[in-house]
Amino acid sequence: MMNKMKYWMIAAVTILMAACSNDTEHKLEGKWQLQQVETNGDVIQADTVFYNFQNILFMYQVYIPAEDDYVLQYGFNTIKDEDQLELELTEDAGLVDFLSYTDWKSKTRTFSIEKLSGKQLILNSEGKRYIFRKF
Repeated sequence: MMNKMKYWMIAAVTILMAACSNDTEHKLEGKWQLQQVETNGDVIQADTVFYNFQNILFMYQVYIPAEDDYVLQYGFNTIKDEDQLELELTEDAGLVDFLSYTDWKSKTRTFSIEKLSGKQLILNSEGKRYIFRKF
């Protein structure tokens, strides 16, 4: 009887953890527009950066107003421990040029998820706080 009880408790915890992970992925899915970046008490307004999520896929878009065009890079996203988001851009010939439009130092970046709701996403990384709205 005890073994069956342990089995069901482990199964319930596993299902609950999977449901939470799916919930985070579901809330993250879609297009997010960066509104502001906070660093060392300074706030920088933004409206030309977009993060797009679909399942494990990720797309980083930057709108260039002077050219009325976008530069973009594809990659992957991984959610770790429900509050960590790892974004990895694909390695291709245009990656170095694309990184010059961003504040990323390499093709991979890990963020702490401070808030994720249906309308707002707040990420922290490297001493900066990024506030997005669902687009």
